[in-house]
Amino acid sequence: MEYAEVEHLISNRQSLFTQQMEENASIQKDKLLQLLQLANYAPSHRRTEPWRFVIFRDEEKNVFFKKLAAIYKLNTSSEDFDEKKFQKIQNKAKNVAAVIAICMNRCLKESVPVFEEQWAVACSVQNMLLGMKTLGIIGYWSTPRMAFSDEMKSYLELQGDNQCMGFLQLGIPKEGLPDITRKENNPIEDKISWR
Repeated sequence: MEYAEVEHLISNRQSLFTQQMEENASIQKDKLLQLLQLANYAPSHRRTEPWRFVIFRDEEKNVFFKKLAAIYKLNTSSEDFDEKKFQKIQNKAKNVAAVIAICMNRCLKESVPVFEEQWAVACSVQNMLLGMKTLGIIGYWSTPRMAFSDEMKSYLELQGDNQCMGFLQLGIPKEGLPDITRKENNPIEDKISWR
């Protein structure tokens, strides 16, 4: 593979959101498995492979968003509670075809620092983000505060120091979705120093 091909793949990665997803679409299980296989190639210190995923699709996806909304309501004071936000969370199920809960499974021996386990999980998610477009899938990594609640940890059946790191919300692009131009990054020269 040439450098230009790698650069093209990485520079064309995009986060596309719920409003750009086709309503009531579904993603075939085999495509999700292909995406998850990419995650499995991520690097991890001492080969702990800490990434774990819980997939919600079909009816379970609807249950997931109801649970997420309930956790929002439970953990939000009456003064801060926003009914529109509550409804918006539940309504995401119309456009989001599948949700992948991103979890970190802490090495039992604790042979590497927890932040290295988290970084390895982040690498696994980046692998999926890079591969989505080739499978006709769009989406984004969301990190609402509900993801880090005790209620979500219990719902995902995470034990001990294992943790949820957010959700990959996936969908099928709307028919005729125009190319969305990516905002140019600031030049790399502004972010480095040579020693």
